[in-house]
Amino acid sequence: MAFTDLRNLYRLHLIDSQIVEIRKTAAALDPGRQIMAEIKALENQKSVIEESWHALHAEQQDLELQAKALQDKINGFDKQLYGGSIVNPREVEAMQKEIEMLKKRRGDLDERTFELLDLVPAEKKKIEPYDKAIAVKKRELAEHQKKAMELKTKLEADFKSANAARPAAAAPIPKDMLARYDAIRNKLDGVGMCEYVKGSCSACGTKMPEKIVEAAKDGRVVTCESCHRIVFASDGLI
Repeated sequence: MAFTDLRNLYRLHLIDSQIVEIRKTAAALDPGRQIMAEIKALENQKSVIEESWHALHAEQQDLELQAKALQDKINGFDKQLYGGSIVNPREVEAMQKEIEMLKKRRGDLDERTFELLDLVPAEKKKIEPYDKAIAVKKRELAEHQKKAMELKTKLEADFKSANAARPAAAAPIPKDMLARYDAIRNKLDGVGMCEYVKGSCSACGTKMPEKIVEAAKDGRVVTCESCHRIVFASDGLI
């Protein structure tokens, strides 16, 4: 009868061990932190290029406005100069110099604007690979999170099932034995029992003295000298 009690306790231990493993697995569930970090890194790199592109594009627009303003001035002076409203030679000369200066400034603007015609689209094109890479990573993240949620759902079901099975498994165990087991289990991360396997403790790996093994086989409540868990020695029979 004593060994039967110990065997029943071991069956309860298997349920408790399952609950412990479920909790560990649930606590280690990864929402995709590494993938999210990779996405963040790609987005940061993309933002640097976007800032460069925005700056070049803004410069291009500003130069176009400046060029238009200069051309409007040139056209206005040309109208005055060739419309006959200015006839004084000095005024004509001064206006011609002003027109030349404006044209030079316009030429400088046009030169930079011409450069930007190549730079702006080229810089924007650099963004495309990042958009594609981010899209791939986001799909990878979605798939990872889907699997994580599926595992979470399974763990929740297994946890509920194990907890539901525990009262029935604990019922036939003597109260004093159960109390001792629970005290050990509460101290040792939820695992209150170990099994004698090939001469050693299944929990900590310590070699067990023969006297401990024989006592466990007789159904006595004995503990591993190292990890202090209750020993179950079944010779492979549960």
